[in-house]
Amino acid sequence: MSPLAKEIIDKLNNEKNSEVLAEVLDFYEYIKQKKEKELKRKWSQIEEDEPSEDEVKLYEEYRNNKEEGIALENVIKELNLDAKYR
Repeated sequence: MSPLAKEIIDKLNNEKNSEVLAEVLDFYEYIKQKKEKELKRKWSQIEEDEPSEDEVKLYEEYRNNKEEGIALENVIKELNLDAKYR
C-alpha cells in the first residue's frame, strides 16, 4: 500500500464528523463513475477490423491441425524450469 493511501485511510479512520466521511464517499463514487464512463467511451471508439487473408489462412491451418498440443508442464520439465519452483 502506498504511503499516501495509508495516510488517507488513517485520517478517515480518525475522522469524527460523519458528514465529512459521507462527502468523501460521495466524491469517491463520483470519481469511480467518471472513470467507468471514460473507459466505456474508449472501448466504444475501438473499431473492429476484418481479418487479413494471411490471418484467415493461419487460423484455418490452426483449426485443421490435428496434432496434439504439448502440455506446458512437459515443456517446463524438459527445460528443467520446474526445479526453480520447488
